[in-house]
Formats: sequence, C-alpha cells, structure tokens
Amino acid sequence: MNETMPPDLIAAAATEAEWLRWWFRVMILTNLAAVFFVLKKKPTGGVTARPEALAILAAFVASAVTMNWLYDWVGYVRLLGVTHLLFWTPVYFWLLGKFWRDEYSGPFRMYAFIYLVIAGASLLTDAADLVRYVLGDHQPLHMH
Repeated sequence: MNETMPPDLIAAAATEAEWLRWWFRVMILTNLAAVFFVLKKKPTGGVTARPEALAILAAFVASAVTMNWLYDWVGYVRLLGVTHLLFWTPVYFWLLGKFWRDEYSGPFRMYAFIYLVIAGASLLTDAADLVRYVLGDHQPLHMH
C-alpha cells in the first residue's frame, strides 16, 4: 500500500467529494435499515425471523470487514468493490427473484424495492470498477 494513503478505509472515504460521501451514507443506511425487518409476524400469531433481512445484514457486515482488510492490503483502489460483488450479489439476485414473483408486501416490499435499486447501482459500479482494475487501472481512487 502507498505510504501516503490514509490510515484506514473510513479516513480514505472521508477524502471523497461530498456527493460520493452522501452515496456511501445512503448505501450504509439502506443496508442497515434491514434491521427493522428482521422480525415479521407469522400468520398464526407470534413472530419469526425474516431470512432476507438477515441475509442483507450478514452480506453487509461480511463485505465491510473484507473491504477493510482489502484496503489494508491493496490501498484505496477500484478493487475494493469486489467485496460487494462477492457478498451482495447472491443476496441481491435472491431478493430480486422473490420481488419479481411478488412474494413481498407492505413496508418490506417498499424496502426491498429501495434496497434493489441502491444495491443494484452499487453492484453495476463495482463491476465496472473491477473490469477497470483487471485491465490495469491500479491508481488510487480520487482523494480530494
């Protein structure tokens, strides 16, 4: 890693343009909002865990931990988004399939829609960044 890099990923991300820092916040809050949907009412009474919300949270945490480790290893480069591709993609397509089959209703359906839009935009960007990295763009990301 380049010695002029900030000491951690949070410090590196803090150097980005304000619009991008807002995007990071939107992604984080969208993922963390899954906590409000972990429990759902059972038709027979009582509550049960919603596996989709647990999967979103698990993928978010796994990606964040791995991205921080990767930052320590390679620095603030386009490769970092590969952690979203690894952990978010399976959850994304699982939820997308269930959404298309109209398996969600009420507030969780609205949340799932928002999640799919936000995570989908991130995954497309991450895929493009991975291609650029593989093709040789190993320069540090923009730090303002």
